[in-house]
Amino acid sequence: MLQAGERAQLIAAARLYYEEELTQAQVAQRLGVSRPSVSKMLTRAKKLGIVRIEIFAGDEGESSLLERLRTRYGLEGGCVLPAGSNPWQQTARYLLSETAADMTLGLGWGYALGETVCRLERGRWYQQMGKVLPLIGEAHFPHKGYHPDALALLWAEASGRTAYSLGCSAFPASEEEREELEGKNEFLQLSGLWQQLDAAVVAVSGYPGVPDEGTATRFGDSLSRQRAVGSFLSYYYNERGEFISGNNDFCLHIPMSQLRRCRKLIGIGLNAGSRALKGALATGLFTHLVIDEEQARSLL
Repeated sequence: MLQAGERAQLIAAARLYYEEELTQAQVAQRLGVSRPSVSKMLTRAKKLGIVRIEIFAGDEGESSLLERLRTRYGLEGGCVLPAGSNPWQQTARYLLSETAADMTLGLGWGYALGETVCRLERGRWYQQMGKVLPLIGEAHFPHKGYHPDALALLWAEASGRTAYSLGCSAFPASEEEREELEGKNEFLQLSGLWQQLDAAVVAVSGYPGVPDEGTATRFGDSLSRQRAVGSFLSYYYNERGEFISGNNDFCLHIPMSQLRRCRKLIGIGLNAGSRALKGALATGLFTHLVIDEEQARSLL
């Protein structure tokens, strides 16, 4: 039986060669293997049915619902989890396969992302060069999902990548404190790497949510007045996909201008309601979405 790590490597080679149109030598350099090994991987991918008319990773779940979502919302891909599945384990497998060919990967925060990343501890995947970056600072919440530096380290340990950290709070008390943090070496290094992002994985949450991210101090009554429905990376938006600003919002996270340049933004929406998901899709940023069958039918 083909092991998960072997399958992910075959998928990575196939995507790089067929979708990104790299040469076999370039694929070999990206994956850290020899060129003859790439040729064998591509041949094996065809025999196993991974390469057909399009590349099929095998973790997309309910493919008919996914195809309708792609058509309706202009998505490039994603995963619709069938009823009764283990959501976090399947999401972890899908994300490792989907991002296997992405050299620079960014991670957000949230309960769903924390539960997913912690499933990666159960087994190491094949070694691959690449970077894992936090996209937002730490929060003073006990749940592991709100400590992006730790999530980046877990992901890196599972996939053989290099982890980076911000090492600071996501919520500076003032604009002056934020400017001070932005001047530190860790932030300056991450700021440069954010511009090279190949893919980012973030959790989509509803509003109001738990835990509260200091919204009263940061936004006043703007979120309720402008009818916020959800957030990701502590960016809040309404159902039309319009982002909401606050006079005291000094959050330390990847600038929206840099996030918009990321070619692949994957949203984990397993705990979000339909309004939060529709608003997130309306922003036009998301290329991939992970939800369950019930949520997919609600969106359609």
